[in-house]
Amino acid sequence: MLDVALKKQLNFTISVIYIVISCCLVWQLPNAFVALLISLSVSNIVISYFNKSKPNTLVVNLLAFICLVLLFYLVGFTDTVKLFVAMLLLATLFKLLQAQSKQQYQFITLLTFFNLATVYLFEQGILATLVISVLYFLNLALLALIENRLSFKVANKQSITLLMIALPIAALLLIFLPKMPAFWQLPGPKLAKTGLSEQVDPFAIAKLSESDELVFRVKTNDMNELTPPLYWRSIIHDEFNGQQWLVSDILKSTISLSKPRHYDHFTMLKQYEIIAQPSANNWLYGLAYATSNNANVASSADGLLQRQQYLSKNLKYDVTSFYVTDLQLTRRQTAINTRIEGNNNRQTRELAQAIFQTNNTPQAYFSALLSYFKEQKFHYTLTPEPMLSDSMLDEFMFNQKRGFCGHYASAAAFMFRAVEIPARVVSGYLGGERNNDDGYLSIYQYDAHAWVEVFIAGKWHVFDATAVVSPERLNGSLSQIAALNNEFNDNLNFGLLRLSRFDSINWLRLKLENFDYQWTNWVLTFDQQAQKSLLNTLFGNRSIWLAPLLIISILAITFSLYFIYNKQQAKPTTPLITELTTLFRWAEKNGIILSVYNTPLQNLQIIAQQLPATEEKIAQFKQLLITVRYQQQAYTEKRKNLGKDLVKSIKTTTMRKV
Repeated sequence: MLDVALKKQLNFTISVIYIVISCCLVWQLPNAFVALLISLSVSNIVISYFNKSKPNTLVVNLLAFICLVLLFYLVGFTDTVKLFVAMLLLATLFKLLQAQSKQQYQFITLLTFFNLATVYLFEQGILATLVISVLYFLNLALLALIENRLSFKVANKQSITLLMIALPIAALLLIFLPKMPAFWQLPGPKLAKTGLSEQVDPFAIAKLSESDELVFRVKTNDMNELTPPLYWRSIIHDEFNGQQWLVSDILKSTISLSKPRHYDHFTMLKQYEIIAQPSANNWLYGLAYATSNNANVASSADGLLQRQQYLSKNLKYDVTSFYVTDLQLTRRQTAINTRIEGNNNRQTRELAQAIFQTNNTPQAYFSALLSYFKEQKFHYTLTPEPMLSDSMLDEFMFNQKRGFCGHYASAAAFMFRAVEIPARVVSGYLGGERNNDDGYLSIYQYDAHAWVEVFIAGKWHVFDATAVVSPERLNGSLSQIAALNNEFNDNLNFGLLRLSRFDSINWLRLKLENFDYQWTNWVLTFDQQAQKSLLNTLFGNRSIWLAPLLIISILAITFSLYFIYNKQQAKPTTPLITELTTLFRWAEKNGIILSVYNTPLQNLQIIAQQLPATEEKIAQFKQLLITVRYQQQAYTEKRKNLGKDLVKSIKTTTMRKV
């Protein structure tokens, strides 16, 4: 059985670990369930601190059943990964609530390693990695504490030493060991990093301005090539049901079956690299018509990019963007992109036709519509008022005249279609925050944007009323528009970005963001393709056999040196064995005959009898031996030093006697 002091230490430390894990998952699990986990952890601390008896099995089982029902109600059954993680956490905490024996605490610490790993299913950034790494150190120390009854300080030193030896080996294996496809894997968690949807609801797009989650980063050799406005295309919406813009079934089938094709007339735009965050959807991002050579990225005939797999991982992919100038729409495509369903929004339809009567060419109508939005004093806002009418576009165009990008895109695309000019709504992101130190752009959820693509003279042209209503929006990130600063900050949750008006806090935010970029760029996106490129750079054509040979050699040398060092530095692990051996050798040198058949206590008594001057010190040493070896109390640093001091004192007395 474990002593009371050790149980207190174990209960407190394990409970703290689970409180931190719960806080790390606060954005992934329901708040009520996170509160339940924290409550169970705190209960374990209170019971242990006040020396209260742990609840009996019947009470624990009844409480576990109630919490399990609550778990199914709060988490549900649709997201199997979150359900699995929640059940594992709950089961471990209830196990801790009952733990008494050494084996039970060992089992809990082993389960904790798995629970710590579950955090990486949802968050793999550098901050989460640092926090979980500290908890790994702590949990490994607990395992050593349970097994060897050392002091907590010594156990932590051992834990850090072992992990410091393991980390360089793990880094070498990550870089040089050939990457193999997973034999099996859990279904990816339903992450909500990408907030775009296949249906453009103006208010849904506006809601994205409330989120400061990172969506993707863009890196290029020359950042000056990325000149605004930067329209990062993601989804094309070609069907309007009177209130929302949708992706038609025809377009879905076309996207899934189509592949990039060769164009005779195009203008090269840019080449760059994108690092996309984990997402619940397979949409990716690119400027204009985009293609990629990445094996995990598919390119469609409309210049859109999609993930092939690995939605729950960061994805780095190269992109080549270009403008196509020789497109021809078929009759079917023209019909789809000029179709308007229903008879609502009649005022907007009549307005479009009236403008077209005096501007009866597509180019002239394009310019006239932009001028209309500018002259009629429309306003750009992050907090549009609700529009509940069946003719939402009429209400916006003639009554409100205040809206987010989705309002302008919906109205403009409708007005183009009303005069038989092919148009479609595109949703994605606009601009981005530039990091001048390392030369990359960061695009966040609040940079979500919707605009219109109009087909004129063999080319899809960008029509964005935002250009005249709020022209400063085109030049960077939404967070950098001074006129919208108050609205923007009021929308956001509390965080560093909301306090970025203070120079010191903004500096800290940018530094943390840069650290996270480096971590993502060099570690999280190091996949099979990146490894192959690195090995080819280092070893050329010999990488197939030279890389495995190198890793085997490094491992062989590392383990050889480790075992040689251990052999030379090997110390007895049994408490006080070194002190006993030293003391018995001194006694024999002083002519005292000790028997190998005696117990250590009997031999100590012989020394005390033949050297009466050492009797008091021998008695203290015997008591220390009984406490540590037989009563199995912790061999703390204080007791270790006491044993050494007593042996020195006895040896000094022996020398004087002789």
